[in-house]
Parts: sequence; structure tokens; C-alpha cells
Amino acid sequence: MNSSDGVTESARQAVLHAARELNYVPHAAARALITGRTRTIAVLLPDMHGAFFSELIRELDQCAYAHGQSLLVASLHGRLTEAQKVLALIHGQVDGVILMVPFMDAQTTLAELPLTVPTVLLNAPGPLQGTPVITIDNAGGARQVAKHFAALGYQDVVHIAGPTDNFDAIERARGFHAAARQLGLVVERDIPGDYSEEAGRAAGLRIAKRAKLPRAIFAANDNMAVGCLEVLIAADINVPHDIAVAGFDDIPIARFTAPPLTTVRPPVAQQGVEAFEWLVAAINRKERSPLPPGPHAQALPTRLVVRGSTVANRAPERARKGVRSRSQ
Repeated sequence: MNSSDGVTESARQAVLHAARELNYVPHAAARALITGRTRTIAVLLPDMHGAFFSELIRELDQCAYAHGQSLLVASLHGRLTEAQKVLALIHGQVDGVILMVPFMDAQTTLAELPLTVPTVLLNAPGPLQGTPVITIDNAGGARQVAKHFAALGYQDVVHIAGPTDNFDAIERARGFHAAARQLGLVVERDIPGDYSEEAGRAAGLRIAKRAKLPRAIFAANDNMAVGCLEVLIAADINVPHDIAVAGFDDIPIARFTAPPLTTVRPPVAQQGVEAFEWLVAAINRKERSPLPPGPHAQALPTRLVVRGSTVANRAPERARKGVRSRSQ
């Protein structure tokens, strides 16, 4: 059954024939006790709703298939404390863990987790001793948006922020505000959001009711940007002539909105590949010792994708002056 040496072909065929007749399947847990391998990788994500997580799971699944591994995927339902329960539940069933933890209290909580197998962290606010962290350059991506607005002459801008306890959202706000100050943009107080389309719609309604419209909006993710864009268009506000809108994540629907959404494209596939490759290398090491003490963090660069929600023909004079207009 294990294709081991020392078995004649006739004996092998006889055993395999008997196994088929009896519908025998080797016991995976028993095999794992002998081999020390389960051929399974756990992927723990803060949530599984939305295109971002779908793309990441798909990439990790492709990597697992290529390496003869299986994935066990679980959601933390937005709470890092759930990781303790999940890790206890899967103890002994996986060879390694890929854990996405964009929570600001991640380092304190992670230090208490039973990470008994090779682990790689995604989007954590800082490295855990002996465990690498692979993030995306959220602040750099947001800076690209601010520079894009400045290059177009959009001075009066608004930021729809993400969750206040989310590391990615905080980094995006930090990068955007720092670049805005440097570039001389006028940024009012952030409009709070939670990464949902509903939050984007609520922000859009607040903006649409103003007597004077801001010139540009940067939403911390595409879901909120799409929700905001929907409300602005319904209110007969012309995008981008009256207001430019940009998001972050480049989810598939971003290219199909009307107008198509300018956004920051994170290297989701690359992040998945690098995390998996590191994990497989750690699992295959003869001595499964942790990494030496010290930081092991990597931030992958993003790319601004410019579409029609920020750039069109020359804006009408009334919009450039910041006067509320309802273009026909």
C-alpha cells in the first residue's frame, strides 16, 4: 500500500486487489503517527467573505495541489481569540499553519497560542519571534493614491477609513495622510467604515448631501469604494468630473463598475505563493527548529491601477472650483 521496497509485484497486486474488493482505505491518522506527516496545511483567515479571500484561497489551493498537499481552511470570524480554539481543534492534523492576523493586538495574543508546527503569518502588525510575517505594503499603496490625486490637481479629498482595529486599514490611512500632508492636499477628518459595501453607501450618502463636494475620495478598500460609487451615481453626481473615487484591493468587480474603479492592486497571488513556499521549506527541514531570534518580515509592493473613476476628460470649470454640480 505504501509502495515500499521488498515486496514482489505479484504480492503487491494481490494486496491491492483485496483492498479494492474490501473497499479498504488506509487510515490517515494512523499513517500520520508513523510518518510524522499529515500532508495537510491549515489556513486560518479573519473572514472568508469577499473576492480578496477567494483569490488568496485559490492561490494557496493551487500551491497545495502542486506540492501534493491538502488545505484545511477555517475562519476566525473577525476575532483573533478564535485562533486558540481552531488550533486546539486541529492539533496533530496539520503539518503547518498559514495564519492571517491583521489585528492590532496580534502580537500579544499570538505569543499565547500553541504554535507547535511551522507557521507563517500574513498581514500581522509585527513579527513574532521565530515566525516570519509576509505583508503587503499598505502604506505605500495608499501613498500612490495621494500622489495620483495631487498629480490630477485634486486638493480637497476625503478618506473613508477601514476598521479601527485592523492593521491593514490603519497602515492605509497612515500612508495616505502622510503623503497628503507632504503634497499639500487638504484632508478632512476620516469618515469611519468597516470594509463593507454598506459602510461605503453610508459614507456616500453623507458626502452626497453636502453643499460643497470634496474633489476626491479614497476608500480603504474596494467594497466601500463600490458602495460609495453606487450612491454618488444614484444621486446624479458625475464621477470623476464632480468627485473622483479610488479604492484598494482591485477586486474583480472593480473593472466592471461604471465608471471602472481606480484602485491599488495588492500582490495577493505572490503573497500566497511565498507563504506556502516558506512553509513547505520549513516542514521539509530535517530539524524543525524555529527561525533564529529577530524580525523576519517582508512587505510586498503594490501597484496603482488607474481607471475611469479618477481620470476622464478635462473636468468642468464648476467642478474644479469645488462648487457643487450635478453633471448631466
